[in-house]
Amino acid sequence: MARVEIFRGKDDLEPFLTSEFGFLPRIGEYLAIEADGYFHHYNVVEIWHRRDEGGGDFIPCIRVELDD
Repeated sequence: MARVEIFRGKDDLEPFLTSEFGFLPRIGEYLAIEADGYFHHYNVVEIWHRRDEGGGDFIPCIRVELDD
């Protein structure tokens, strides 16, 4: 499983959520994230990989937009 960092804003420096995925979500797919007893649906709009400063590994990152 891969750790994926999820960002909401285009200029965010910190992810709003980090999760383990058995796959990398693709652009156009939706993520349903439960909060306060309600599922919020997020559309994946961008994918990139950033290099981890500590270990040098590349971490997959996605940007999502709320589509409720």
